[in-house]
Amino acid sequence: MNSLGVVRRLMLLIVVAGLFQIPNAALASTTNDSTSSSEGSLAVIQKNGVLKVGVAVNAPWVFRDSNGQWSGLEIDLLRQLAQDMGWKLDLVPASWQNSIEDLRAHHFDMLASGLSITPQRALLLKFSRPYGDYALGMVVNRQTIGMDDATKLQSGSSHTIGVLSGTVTAATTKEYFGQSKVVEIHDEIQAIKDVRAGKLDGFMAEEPVPTALAKTYPDQLRTLEVQTYGRTAHGFAVRRNDGDLLDVINAWLTYQQASGWLRSREDFWIHHPDWVQLTQ
Repeated sequence: MNSLGVVRRLMLLIVVAGLFQIPNAALASTTNDSTSSSEGSLAVIQKNGVLKVGVAVNAPWVFRDSNGQWSGLEIDLLRQLAQDMGWKLDLVPASWQNSIEDLRAHHFDMLASGLSITPQRALLLKFSRPYGDYALGMVVNRQTIGMDDATKLQSGSSHTIGVLSGTVTAATTKEYFGQSKVVEIHDEIQAIKDVRAGKLDGFMAEEPVPTALAKTYPDQLRTLEVQTYGRTAHGFAVRRNDGDLLDVINAWLTYQQASGWLRSREDFWIHHPDWVQLTQ
């Protein structure tokens, strides 16, 4: 790796270390995790036979298809987990802005949203072992970006780059492309439509999103090479005092990883662009 690559890697480590600085108020609000009943979540789930999972849209991990049904890699995993454990699955719609606090407030037992694992988030919740890691990517509108490359975007331009609000990707985008106009968005599906229409010049997201969009709409979109800016690891999340539930989730992930089933679902969702059409 050349010296510039080393510097970029060191910069990325510094950026990631500073991601998601938790407000003092959030750190102080520890009562959310301490107000649970005397029974842990796993005991309640076993007694009621229902696993409540908060889900926030982040395709292809979690999204609603064209029929309004929940779909995606993590949805497949959740359904299989519930089936294997003999639980009924209750999917609770959540937003990226409030999902962590909603988990801590006992609105659901588990959080699934293509959530990147960071040490700052670990102050507020517990992560499962990662089930996959993904490089960052950017898809751009061919007409509005033209032949501009990532270096020109870094140095500043009039172009507008969209990124999903509240994510690791958002913080990284602001760090590397902050000289351009970076817009945090709350609706990923609308952002895909906007970059196709040229309302957004580019869209920064974790792979496979940029590559899948460019393959699906080659006349409108193409990718820029930005994978050197880092990777993120995804996992499920539970409250910090729900270690027993986390043990079950981790054991299930290990079991399905060894069986090959988890890899087959990841291949289906991550390595093929067919899911894009399901979002339309």
